[in-house]
Amino acid sequence: MDMEIKLKILTPIWTGGVETGKMDRLHETGIIGSLRWWYEIIVRGLGGDVCDPTSDNPADRCQFDTKAYEKTKNIEDGLAGVCPVCRLFGCTGWKRRFELQVLTASLKPFWLATKDKSKKPNHRWLSKIYDINSNLALDELTLRFRWVDGDKSQHEIMKALLLLVSQLGAIGSKPQYGFGIVHNELSFSVKDSLFILRRKIIDPKPTKNLSSTYPSLGNYWLLQCTVQKQNVDQVFPSCSVGVVGDKATCKKYWSRLLPVSFDIRYKLPGSIPGSNDKGLRKSYCSQHGEVAARKIFGTLKGGEEGKRASTVFVSHLYKEETEADYQLRVWGFTDPELAGEIEASLKNIFPQLTLKRKVIGKELLAEKEVKT
Repeated sequence: MDMEIKLKILTPIWTGGVETGKMDRLHETGIIGSLRWWYEIIVRGLGGDVCDPTSDNPADRCQFDTKAYEKTKNIEDGLAGVCPVCRLFGCTGWKRRFELQVLTASLKPFWLATKDKSKKPNHRWLSKIYDINSNLALDELTLRFRWVDGDKSQHEIMKALLLLVSQLGAIGSKPQYGFGIVHNELSFSVKDSLFILRRKIIDPKPTKNLSSTYPSLGNYWLLQCTVQKQNVDQVFPSCSVGVVGDKATCKKYWSRLLPVSFDIRYKLPGSIPGSNDKGLRKSYCSQHGEVAARKIFGTLKGGEEGKRASTVFVSHLYKEETEADYQLRVWGFTDPELAGEIEASLKNIFPQLTLKRKVIGKELLAEKEVKT
């Protein structure tokens, strides 16, 4: 039996496409890739062993053992060296356990907003890295999972995974730049979801012991913030905002969605008199230096060897249901002490910001399951 899960899209979903910086449609591969990435993070945090499917070293990648399977005709013998993530998402010799179909997704013309007007640095940069003729997925998304060979054993895993992604991060590509926040109406909690996944982990033999070098729920933290509408209107008065992309779509969604993640990361001044900080990155840089800032917020400088992905993710400003105030989600994979610094910087940018929910990965993982 197929499984369908409906998600309410709170900030646009971006999956990219064939051309760099352009999204022509919602690509299932972008959804699958982000789900795999999150499952790797969660399994590592739960103490499971995870391979590196992109490694040049065959010993670091999973592969179904066809010879072992042929000897016994027992699937588990073939899967003995396959990590928990590849058991679900596939590896050499082992097909992904599901097919994904996007049933409903409303595509809208691309747009982002910034305090910079046309030809100013942030506006110019956004116009350069994104094709304004792209589309974004908004409103609602229905995902249909069809299980390979009728395998229903993964239903529970996928439901738990989607719940965790919706509560702890984002779905799709470029979550560090505000995309992919969704609401999931599934009834079970983050803790219940982790308990479900913990019970499902089957480690490979031998283990690959790579987990310490990649993001993990063990070094995860989250700040779910509420920003008063009055404060947002002061920082982003509609008449002073530069739109990158389609202005009509921007106007239509402005009352519930402000796609300004770039400004929060790199642009917005603080409220403290005399401060030269502009955005979260510069605030961090002024305290710790440029090298440390590149490590935390990422950099494109230094060619292929010098490039680093951001370890801090900043959502756009968005509203939930009929709420008057805005939500902002910021999370990262660093020492959890950074969460306190980021919170202070956010309150400098938005003085009327309050912390709705704070999650520390280590504390979440320490929760014990109560069996009834």
